[in-house]
Amino acid sequence: MIFLSYLLGIGLIWWLIKKFYPWLAEDISFASAYMSVIWKSKQWEKSNLVLYDMLQIQAKKLQDQKFVLFQDDVWTYKQMLWWANKCCRALRSEGMYPGDKIGLLMMNEPAYMAIWAGSTALGVVPAFLNTNLRTKSLLHCIDLAEVKSLIVGKEPSLLETVNQIKEDLQERDITVYVYGEQTDDYRSFSDVVDKQKNDDIPSDWRGVRTFTDPVCYIYTSGTTGLPKAVKISSGKCFQAATVTCLLKPNANDVIYTSLPLYHSSAALLGFCGALISGSAIALRKKFSASQFWPDCRKYNVTIIQYIGETMRYVCKQPTTADDRSHKVRAMVGNGLRPDVWRTFLDRYGENIHVMEFYGATEGNVGFINYHNKFGCLGTMSPLWKKLTNGVLVKYNSEADELVRDKNGRAIVADANEPGLLVGKIDKTVALCEYKGKKALSEKKILHDVFKDGDRYFNTGDLFMCDENYHVYFRDRVGDTYRWKGENVSTNEVSDIVVQGPGVKEANVYGVEIPGSEGQAGMAAVVLEDDELDCKAFYDYVCKNLASYARPCFVRVQDCFELTGTLKQRKVNLRKEGFDLEIVDDKIYFLGTSKKTYVLLTPEMQDGIKNGKIRV
Repeated sequence: MIFLSYLLGIGLIWWLIKKFYPWLAEDISFASAYMSVIWKSKQWEKSNLVLYDMLQIQAKKLQDQKFVLFQDDVWTYKQMLWWANKCCRALRSEGMYPGDKIGLLMMNEPAYMAIWAGSTALGVVPAFLNTNLRTKSLLHCIDLAEVKSLIVGKEPSLLETVNQIKEDLQERDITVYVYGEQTDDYRSFSDVVDKQKNDDIPSDWRGVRTFTDPVCYIYTSGTTGLPKAVKISSGKCFQAATVTCLLKPNANDVIYTSLPLYHSSAALLGFCGALISGSAIALRKKFSASQFWPDCRKYNVTIIQYIGETMRYVCKQPTTADDRSHKVRAMVGNGLRPDVWRTFLDRYGENIHVMEFYGATEGNVGFINYHNKFGCLGTMSPLWKKLTNGVLVKYNSEADELVRDKNGRAIVADANEPGLLVGKIDKTVALCEYKGKKALSEKKILHDVFKDGDRYFNTGDLFMCDENYHVYFRDRVGDTYRWKGENVSTNEVSDIVVQGPGVKEANVYGVEIPGSEGQAGMAAVVLEDDELDCKAFYDYVCKNLASYARPCFVRVQDCFELTGTLKQRKVNLRKEGFDLEIVDDKIYFLGTSKKTYVLLTPEMQDGIKNGKIRV
C-alpha cells in the first residue's frame, strides 16, 4: 500500500510538471551543461589565468594536435605556442611593456592569433581595429585605445588605408609595422618575430595582470557616436567561449569561421572556443559564399560560425549535387532569419544543430538556443530568470523610452508583446566597461528601473517572449541599426555625411529591405544647392565610410522635421523608407557598379524589393 501511494505520488508530481511546467527537463539539461562550463571558468579565475596561460596549458597537453588551419597550412598547438612566444619577445624587443597598447589592422590570418596570445604574455593590450574603417573613424579608434604601435596586414588595401592617415600617425608618434615584407615606409614586424627564440615566456614579464584586466579592446558602435572600445578580459574570453563549448567540441572537431577576428564572434567564440575545447579552427581571410562549402569539405569542418547575412548569401548559391556532402553537425551564430534557417536546413541537412544565440560584446545578458528550437533565440523560462538577470520591459518606440507606471517603475512586458531587454547589474553580474570616460558606459545603464538605486544594462534591443517561453528578436531601438553583419551608428555616419560635398544637414537612419538581414542605411539631406552632386558624393562616402556604413539611399529634403527638443525626427522617415508612392522627394540609390549615386526610379524600386537589384 505504501509502495502504491509512493508510485501515485510520483505519478501526480510528473503529471503536474507535464501540465504546468513541461519545459523543466529542458531547463535542467541546459542548466547542467551551462553550469559545468561556468564552473571551469571559475577554476580558471581562481588560478588567475590569462589567454597565454591557456594556450600554454593546451600546447603542453595536446602538443602536435592540429590547431589552426589556414589556406593549405596547418599549425599545431605546440607551433602556435612557439609563434606566440616569438611575437611576445618581438614586442618586448621593440620597446613594448605591460600596460602598453598596440593596434592590429589585419585580415583574418594565424599571425593575428599569435600576436594576440603573445601580447597577453607581456601584458600588452591589442586593439582589434575594423579593417573597413577609414580616416576619421579609424583615427578615432586608434586614439581611443592610446596605441603606441600599429601592426598592419600586408594587403594593399590595408596599406593604402594607413597611408591615408600616415601624417596623423607620425604626429602621434605611432610606430607602424607591416606583417609581411618591409616596404619603403614601414618596417616588417614578421622579420622581427623571425629573429626571436620560441622559449616560453616568464610570468613576471606581464607584470601584475589579473583575470579581470583587459587582454584586448573590441569595438562596438554602442547606441550613439563613434565606435567605443570594450575592455575584454580573460574572464570575458572564457565566458564567451562557453557558448561554443555547449556544442561539446573535442579533438575531432574543426570550427570554421570566415567572420572577422576584430569582432567578438570569431575572436571569442571561434578562437577561444577552439582553444578551450582542444579543437581545431579553420580560418578564412574573408567570407566567400562560393567558397563556403568547398572550405568545409577541404578542412573536414564539423562546426560553423555564422551571422544571418552570411547564411543568406550561402543559400543563394547555385544548387549542386554536393550540397549535403559535408561533415557539419552544428552551427553557432546569430541573426538567422526563419526563412533562411528553413532553407538552409532543407538544402544542407535537417540534422544540423542550429545554436542561435544573442549577446552584446559589452553586455551582461543573453540567450542561447541550446535545444535547437527552430526560429528562436532561446528560452526565457522561470528557471532561466532565476539563473540570469534579464527582463523584458515595456518600451515606447515612438518616444524612445521605457514605459513606466504611476510610481515611475518599469513594467514587465506581457507574453507575445515586444519588450526591451535589460540586464540587472550587481556584484555577481557586471558589465565590460568602455575604455575612456566613465560617462560612455553610464549611457548604457538604466537607473531606478524596479526600485530605487537599482541599475540595469540597456541592450537597445526589442524581443518577444511567447507563451512557451521562446524568445524572438524584434528590432533595435535608438540610434543604431545593423547592416551586413555590422552595427552602424547613425550619429557617426551623420557626422561624416554632413561634411560631404553640397550637404548642409543630414539625418541618417535604417530602412527595411525585403529579404535582407537588418536595415540598409538611408540619409535624408538638406543641400546647399538644389541638386546632389552624385559622383562627388559617392566618391566622398567611399573614401570616408566603411562599405556597410555608406548610405544605400539618399533622400533630398527642403528641411527637416524636428521634435520639441530640436531633435531630428526619424520615425516617419523610417516608415516611408524608399517608397516612391509615398515619398515626393528625390531619392538616390548607391549605384556601386556605376560608381555613383543614381536617381531611384519605380522600376529600380521594384527590382530592389524583389531581389533582382542587390543592395
